Amino acid sequence: MTTKNSYLIQSFFNTLVRDFKAYQKLEVLLKQQKLLYLSFDAEKLEQNLTLQQSLLSQLQQHAQKRSQIMVSLQLSADKTGIERFFSALPSAAGKKVRCQWQHLENMVKRCQTLNQENGQTSANFHELMVSVTSAEQHTYQEHLLG
Repeated sequence: MTTKNSYLIQSFFNTLVRDFKAYQKLEVLLKQQKLLYLSFDAEKLEQNLTLQQSLLSQLQQHAQKRSQIMVSLQLSADKTGIERFFSALPSAAGKKVRCQWQHLENMVKRCQTLNQENGQTSANFHELMVSVTSAEQHTYQEHLLG
């Protein structure tokens, strides 16, 4: 294995470790986001969303870097390429990286679920606000006419 390939493989591993930490932070922020909707704290919600956006940008950069690494190693940047990549590693390293990859996939799925729940909470919150605002206007108008 060439020094360049060793460097690329190490860089790939490093992005996985950083992504794992980023997804842990993102999961916490997504859980907090739901509570912030319920507490009507717009300022903290905005801060939370800004932190989420920063993490998502980092995750996107890492994903692009992994894709570039795969291309540099002459592998496709898809599931087949990843399997070939893992299979080409020494047995112990391949097993470790597969395990990390699986943990990362599980974290991504948890974050996607939390994000979908937050989307629903946001839609419900918006619907509630429109309902409350419309009801107040309607009640106020009836009071004036009555």
